[in-house]
Parts: sequence; structure tokens; C-alpha cells
Amino acid sequence: MKFVDEYRDATTAQDCAEAIARITTRPWTIMEICGGQTHAIVKFGIDELLPDNITLIHGPGCPV
Repeated sequence: MKFVDEYRDATTAQDCAEAIARITTRPWTIMEICGGQTHAIVKFGIDELLPDNITLIHGPGCPV
């Protein structure tokens, strides 16, 4: 499948995390709307890559 490996590359993920850290000059609060987003963020450790000044809030979930 095209582009699967690109999204699993640790170096690219670290580069993205560093870029996010550079542009967050003040605290950010971001809400994940869907539970699927929350599960993916935690499963793949994205929450651990984000800088401390970014707070993730788990939202209400999808009305399924």
C-alpha cells in the first residue's frame, strides 16, 4: 500500500514533533472529537511526542 511506510517512519515522526514544538510559543489546548482519534493518539504514542505546552482534551465522542 502506498504511503504506509512513510507514516511509520520514526525519524519523520520525530521531525514533525520537533516542528510542532518550535511553533508552539504559548500553551495550546486541542480537543479530539472522536474516540477513534483518541485511541490512535494513545496507541501510537503521539501524546508522548507532543511538547508539554500542548494539552489534549478527550471530547464527547462521535454520535454513532
